[in-house]
Amino acid sequence: MNDKKKLLLIVPTLHQGGQERVVVRSAKILADKFDVTVAIFDDSEIGYDVEGLNIVNLKVPSRELKIFKLFNIIRRSIKLKSLKRKLQPDIAYSHGGTANIVNCLTTGFGATWVSIHSYLDVTYTWYNRLYRLKADKIICCSKEIASVIGGNAVALYNLYDCDEIIAESKNGEPDEPFPEKDEYGSKIRYLMCMGRDDDHKMFWHMIKTFKLIQLSIPEARLVILGSGTYDIYKRMTRRLGIEDFVIFAGMQDNPFKYLKHGEIIWSTSRIEGFPNVLVEGMALGLVPVATNCSSGPAEILLKDGNTQECNEIFEQMEQDKEIDAIYGDYGILTPPMTYDKDLDYAHITEEHFNLASVILSLLRDQAKLDSYKTKAMERARDFGYEPYLNNFLALCDERSND
Repeated sequence: MNDKKKLLLIVPTLHQGGQERVVVRSAKILADKFDVTVAIFDDSEIGYDVEGLNIVNLKVPSRELKIFKLFNIIRRSIKLKSLKRKLQPDIAYSHGGTANIVNCLTTGFGATWVSIHSYLDVTYTWYNRLYRLKADKIICCSKEIASVIGGNAVALYNLYDCDEIIAESKNGEPDEPFPEKDEYGSKIRYLMCMGRDDDHKMFWHMIKTFKLIQLSIPEARLVILGSGTYDIYKRMTRRLGIEDFVIFAGMQDNPFKYLKHGEIIWSTSRIEGFPNVLVEGMALGLVPVATNCSSGPAEILLKDGNTQECNEIFEQMEQDKEIDAIYGDYGILTPPMTYDKDLDYAHITEEHFNLASVILSLLRDQAKLDSYKTKAMERARDFGYEPYLNNFLALCDERSND
């Protein structure tokens, strides 16, 4: 007799993406404790290994026009309600905006949990009103997001298999060689970044700052992995004269074989939920340098880090005319960058000089770099499968005690 509680995970697709990765990993590690079913609306382009998982395709793929989107919500709700009636789950846990909506529209079958994986979701006011009204728990990927939403919102960090990341990094080499030394025999210093071609990543700041870094350390290289054309940033590197030192590696099925060549994992994002790339880079021993954006980096790089408190520290540093950086327990946090998109390659400001000085000081101090490398690898394991499982079970116990 199977006495496991029934867990229904709901996600629109299993394309390659952050929330999809969380669902697949969750389904696998929770299988020992729960009878897990994964419901999806479209089974095309599955990007993860789902062997052994119980996948139910509700066959309601996305539609573009708004009228069809509304119709889809109705169709998805009908099909999901039918599945819930059949399964009688103890917990129905959804991931992604549309999945969260239909989960909330089909309550009455166990506990309803919805998830928020990005700070952008906080701005969807009516979504959050629906979640607070209909969901038993709003599971947020960071404490900052949970604090902003309030009410029945709780934090559950994303999960990572550090040993798997290390193993995948050893599985092959980049398509183009990453030489260890330049033509003058100097060790090449690779700065790594991973993210899609999106304004929220603010790559114009990164490229302008890298120009200053490259002037001081000619052997520095910047590697950007992620989907998109990056055309405007390629033009910017040409105008700045650094096109030979910036590598746009594109979307990679195995980014870890690239990341392993880096010394620093770098982020200039203005909006994140819980930036996966920071933890994945840290698992490989890359030292994280990240701007203190909407949520995430402060909680990763500092013990008990708080985004708002860090911003207050930066404001005080600016008043005191200090170099702006918080040298955290596990990495370096820098102040948020100006949000306005500025593609004027010649417009390099004080914030770019400040950020460059932080990274240069790190690259020039091998002892500090080595120390942070060790701390980063240890910190990445705090977001492993076992901590996630324990925290998930604790949330289940909270439900039992309600």
